[in-house]
Amino acid sequence: MNRMEKILSEMKEQGQKIIVCYYPLCDTLLEDQVEWAGKYFENGTTVLEMGLPFEDPHLDGKTVQDSMSRALSKYTVEDAFEVIRTLRATYEDKILQVMTYYKIIDRMGIESFAKRCADCGADAVLCPDIPKEKFPEMDRVLSSYGLLNLRFSPYHLSAEAEEDLIKNAKGYIFQQAVDGATGMQKTVSPQVGINARRLKELGINTPVLGGFGISNAQQAKEVCDMGTDGVIVGSAVITAIQNGKGEEFIRSLRMALD
Repeated sequence: MNRMEKILSEMKEQGQKIIVCYYPLCDTLLEDQVEWAGKYFENGTTVLEMGLPFEDPHLDGKTVQDSMSRALSKYTVEDAFEVIRTLRATYEDKILQVMTYYKIIDRMGIESFAKRCADCGADAVLCPDIPKEKFPEMDRVLSSYGLLNLRFSPYHLSAEAEEDLIKNAKGYIFQQAVDGATGMQKTVSPQVGINARRLKELGINTPVLGGFGISNAQQAKEVCDMGTDGVIVGSAVITAIQNGKGEEFIRSLRMALD
C-alpha cells in the first residue's frame, strides 16, 4: 500500500485529524528547505504539500503567487525536484506530496513527470487543472510508478464528480471550501460539511479534508466539526512564516484538532 494511503487510513480509523500544510518549494522565504520541512513535521503537519513553482498560478491567491515568484527569481522546477529528493532522504517515513499545475506536467510529458516524482520519493500528486480527458492517463501512469493521483471535490458537487470520486479517490479528497481562488478567508462555508456528509453517504472511505481559505486554528476546528477528516492550509502558513510565527501557527492547528 502507498505510504500516504497507509498512514492516512490508519489516522482516520483512530479518529486522528489529518493536517496538510502547503510547503513552497524553493521560496527564498525558507532559508533552509530541509530544516523548515522538519519544523512542519515537528509541529504537527501530517502531509507536506510541496508546491512546484509555476509562472502563472492563476488558481492561487496573491500569497502563493508571490511565493512562486520569489522561488522562480532564483530557482527552476528542476531545482524543486532536487529539494524533494533531499527531503525524502532526510524524512524517510513522512508523507511528501507534489502540488502542481498541469502545464508543468504537459511540458515534461506525463510519463517523464511521473518518473521524476517517483525517483525523488514523492507519494502523491495533486493537480487542480488537469483536463478531464487526461484523468485516465494520469491515473494509469502515476499508479504504475506507485503514486496517487489525488482528487478535488468541487464546492458545487455534481453527479459526475461524485461518480469519479467513488471510483478513483485515493489518499485523500481535497474538499474545496471556497467557491473561487484560494487565499485566506474570514469565514468557513457550511457547504464544506454538506459535501463531506454527502461523500460519506456515497460510501466513500477515503479521508475528506477541507481546504482553500482556512486562515486560523479556529476555522480549522470548525471545518473538522462539520464532519471532515482534517484540513488543508496553504496561504496562512506562508503568511505566518513571513511574520516569524510559522512553527507557532502550525502547532496551533494541531492543538485545535487534537
